[in-house]
Amino acid sequence: MTAIFACRPNLLVSNLSATLTYYTGALGFHQGWCWSDQAARMLDEGEKLAPREPGTALVQRDEVQILFTRRGAVGSDWLHFDVYTPEQVDELHREWRDRGAQIDEPPTQRSWGMYEMRVSDPDGHVIRVSAPASTG
Repeated sequence: MTAIFACRPNLLVSNLSATLTYYTGALGFHQGWCWSDQAARMLDEGEKLAPREPGTALVQRDEVQILFTRRGAVGSDWLHFDVYTPEQVDELHREWRDRGAQIDEPPTQRSWGMYEMRVSDPDGHVIRVSAPASTG
């Protein structure tokens, strides 16, 4: 079975609220979920982040999704690889570790309901690999 089925860029932004307004207003994207770092939870529909509040949000138009993250510190842009199962995250972790990849965070269950790991490339770009958490 194919493990990696989608890749979404995760762009770092200085003002998440302004970015969401631009992409939904000027570019016609639809806002999906929004995570507040300060509240440590997904925001309810219609609930807004403060202008400089750290967090992450997703927008979508047609088949394209983009993640935006407002972080307090300077960093690099990320790629987000979607896989189907937590077992596939573990398989990629073993494969990439054995090939000498830089594993920044081994697979772990996140508070937002995803099972994820993070690796980085030689230029510091982060690749996050995630699957929905196992319910069993």
